[in-house]
Amino acid sequence: MEQFREDVTCSICWDHLKDPVSIECGHKFCRSCLVTHWRGVSAQGRRCPECRRPCARDRMIPDRRLRGLVGKMAEPPQAAKKPVRPDRPKGQKGPGSCWPQGRDRLELWVENGTWGPSTLGGAGSDVGDWGLGGSVRGIQSLSLQQEPGAEPEPGRPVQLVRLDKEGDLILDEEALSRCLEQGGVGGAPVCLVSIIGEQRRGKSFLLNCLLHRLHSPQAKGSSWMSGGGACLGEFECHSGTASVTKGVWIWSQPFWVQAEERQVAVFLVDTEGCLDLQRDMETSIKLSVFSILLSSYWIFNISGQFTRMEADYLEMFIQVAKEIGATCDLAEIQRLDLLVRDWQLSEACGAAGGQEYLTEITQDPKCFAEQPLVLGALKSSSTRCFLLPHPGTGFTRRGAGRAGDMEEGFRQHLCQYITGVARASGSQIWRDRAGQELNGAQLAARIQEFSQDLKARSYDFSSPKKMAESMAEMRQEKKNREIIKAARRDYEDYLHAQSMSRCRDVEPAEMQQRLERKRRELLGRRWRQLQGRTPQRQAALEELEKDLDRQIVRFMSAYEERHERWKKNVKIGQCVGGAVLGVVGLGIGGGVGVGLAAKGGLGLAGADVGCKVGAWLADKIS
Repeated sequence: MEQFREDVTCSICWDHLKDPVSIECGHKFCRSCLVTHWRGVSAQGRRCPECRRPCARDRMIPDRRLRGLVGKMAEPPQAAKKPVRPDRPKGQKGPGSCWPQGRDRLELWVENGTWGPSTLGGAGSDVGDWGLGGSVRGIQSLSLQQEPGAEPEPGRPVQLVRLDKEGDLILDEEALSRCLEQGGVGGAPVCLVSIIGEQRRGKSFLLNCLLHRLHSPQAKGSSWMSGGGACLGEFECHSGTASVTKGVWIWSQPFWVQAEERQVAVFLVDTEGCLDLQRDMETSIKLSVFSILLSSYWIFNISGQFTRMEADYLEMFIQVAKEIGATCDLAEIQRLDLLVRDWQLSEACGAAGGQEYLTEITQDPKCFAEQPLVLGALKSSSTRCFLLPHPGTGFTRRGAGRAGDMEEGFRQHLCQYITGVARASGSQIWRDRAGQELNGAQLAARIQEFSQDLKARSYDFSSPKKMAESMAEMRQEKKNREIIKAARRDYEDYLHAQSMSRCRDVEPAEMQQRLERKRRELLGRRWRQLQGRTPQRQAALEELEKDLDRQIVRFMSAYEERHERWKKNVKIGQCVGGAVLGVVGLGIGGGVGVGLAAKGGLGLAGADVGCKVGAWLADKIS
């Protein structure tokens, strides 16, 4: 038993393994402990805390069996003493905790030589969400229970979309279902916050700031940046020029935000830089597609000012969003924040400065002659802009900056913006094109259906134009499937009506002709309704024709059998009925004859006439 306890003890925190993961060398640790340990020694590279072998972050493998064993293990006896790590003073938290008590600074990761945060803000008629200070009310940071009676699991980043060896994007439908369909999320309205823009611009850093803010909804001012609180895993980010985030990741647990007397499940989504001109265009567009499907609140992160390059990026992204909206029945743009970081062109910063800047860049429509979608989006009432000043050279010089190194103006504006996003998230619920709210299960179904369509055929996404053509073709095929499905239902209803016909009224040959006429009529009408090019329409019609032929064969087989059975019954009935009626007829004839004899004395003649009449009646009736 002691050996077993040792095997299920994390060598970092010296406690039972929580959310255990194994790494390449085979050693096992708590996920949060390992992430925190690697973050603290990132300059030395990732190595196993025990054997010091090099390891990769994406090779952390969840050990569900071990997690189940730890959960079932009985509590240790009262007399047993918990092992104490020799190098940890009594009362001090181990390195497995990323927020030690009394800590007065937040390590902020700086990327590519610049400060970390990158977000979108928007410019609207007011700055209500971005009031300085204050807490974020109505947010519950407790994790969901995954099953009745189970302990809440801590949140962690989960990869939803990955790039395979052939360069195709693969959706993890099981992970998507766990996030959007379970734990009460399936029937609840959902909001997904994501950041778009170029890679290596601090998107993951900003999401981590928002993550900590949502975990501390009652914190005042910038206190959520400093000590206290439970150990939190984070989206991976670090300094350097190499891209960190690969594919699309989501925080596994929602934040429940109270909005209009109901709770909204808010998720944070981290995406690889999908607007990178150096990347293969097809992969960039596909990344944009999944980023849009997983975003009801966009944050567009840019540096310095809004230039022609940013306009081109955003034009492509909005074009993809329009096509996705039409294909999956989703609203195109619900909330767009344009965050301009490292702002130095004027002293006006924050929401007020962002409103002025947005008005300035959109006042001349000629500047957006080649980006009409961008101009429309920037002028929309759902778009807001926020100017974030430079954090100061003391902050940017460090590979892992500290909150104390930030200039005070930057700190205040950063807190103002992050708090504003947290406040607004509860109202940015995913909706369809008609404005109806979507719950987690409905959104998951749309994403899964789209992913399955991508796998079923090889669509061309090599350019925005090709993407639009492929999306149009996808919509046509979807519409054609609905037309074919409706045609099948119509024909099934017709066959059901024919099955009520009396078999003696319609011979099988005539019934066959009726079904063939209805089949030709239905095929002709549906052909005129089908969309797309002739080959696609022909293929859809041939599929329908084969299905109707199968229905006819099944129906006629049953109909002919029923018709033959009816004919046999008729013959049997004729034989039995003829014999009975013949006897009755003879009796009637005899009676008539007796009556005639009694009245007219013509007994023999009456009997003969009566017998002939009775025989005639019996013969006619039978």
